[in-house]
Amino acid sequence: MTLLRATQFVSVVCLSIALMLGPGFSQSIPAAPTAATSTVTVQRQVEVQQPARAYPHIRLWGGQELTYVGMFSPDATYRKKSRVAEVSGYTPGEGIPAAPSSELPLQHGKIPASWMLPNERVVENLEPPAHAAAVAQASSRAAETRNRFVTYAYGRPSVLHAPTHVVTDSQQRLIVSDPAGNAVLVLDPNGKTSFRILSGEGRRLQQPAGVAVDADDSIYVADSARGMVLVFDHYGNFLRYIGDYQGEPQYASPHGIAIDRKAGRLYLVDSPRHLVFMLDLTGKVLKRVGKFRDGTGVGEFDEPTDIAINRNRVFVLDAAGGRVQAMDSDCNLLGSFNLPRSRIRQLNRENGLGADQQGNVYISSFHGSVIRVFSPDGLPLASIGQLGHRAGEFANPNGLWIDPANRLYVADSGNGRIQLFELNTP
Repeated sequence: MTLLRATQFVSVVCLSIALMLGPGFSQSIPAAPTAATSTVTVQRQVEVQQPARAYPHIRLWGGQELTYVGMFSPDATYRKKSRVAEVSGYTPGEGIPAAPSSELPLQHGKIPASWMLPNERVVENLEPPAHAAAVAQASSRAAETRNRFVTYAYGRPSVLHAPTHVVTDSQQRLIVSDPAGNAVLVLDPNGKTSFRILSGEGRRLQQPAGVAVDADDSIYVADSARGMVLVFDHYGNFLRYIGDYQGEPQYASPHGIAIDRKAGRLYLVDSPRHLVFMLDLTGKVLKRVGKFRDGTGVGEFDEPTDIAINRNRVFVLDAAGGRVQAMDSDCNLLGSFNLPRSRIRQLNRENGLGADQQGNVYISSFHGSVIRVFSPDGLPLASIGQLGHRAGEFANPNGLWIDPANRLYVADSGNGRIQLFELNTP
């Protein structure tokens, strides 16, 4: 028997053993009623050859440098790379370079769901009175062996599907809203305390949108379907609702949220009602900004979709992702500027917003697959990235987050990953 045939024979034997073991060696988890699925999406990890011209440090404006740090890949593993694809900067006042409009879909494999055993904690928050939390893990060596074989043959299962919002807590854990994956994920770079808060029909959390974290690392999740904000502790245990008035939601469909951790304030955009709210962390409304249906109210927003804060300013992405309005921390309007936009209004709605410690504004272009940077008054500063799948490239980027240490996180939705950059000031 040749070496090739022997290898094939061993693979067939291992596969047969795995099938015979079946799913019976995993710890059962109380599940909410969901549609049956017969496949699990798997992202095969393939090492990508970096381009000839790749820079670990990229100069932007005023001596600023951007350094690629790493990424949370689709299997939720943190990976470091030493190089990135080219990042284009340009002189303020020049036109913003156009990005390719075509999309390059990732290749996924599919395997029977019964072959895969999750090895991470899963938090089930079911509608009352049903409520359960459990740990999903293999309970036998045979099951662990099966997992290793399936991982070797097919790659690790995708955990991130199409992340839309991201934020970090004081432990540098990522909190990721992934409605396509029916979950909010808490990802530990060290892989020790990662878990998922499941969403969907029958659960407390139905349609996760914006995410935020307070000074105690409690997790706030905007539920665009329920019209509320759900609050969980840093372990994923449900604490309370914000916007639940005697069982009725106070908001139509909240999307972006942001928290001023020092002041203890929660900022929220209610897109269909064209309003921005400032609340305390118990949910008490401190101020409303925008026109009401009767025409009264201060300021005016047009379908606000995202919100970001820095030290002393609040930025709102509105006009369906085509304009930025700036306010002070008390929600007094300071000014606005328009953005380059796609003719397709729905694509603009998916743009993301971030703000660094210097007050610069970052906009992810969902359609253009680039990150654009503007000064606080709207002067174009740089255009970062291009369409692609290598480090430093994007496919339909969405949510942005810039932490207090000036690290930039990009929800690279089309690539199913979170990319991390470091902004260095001179």
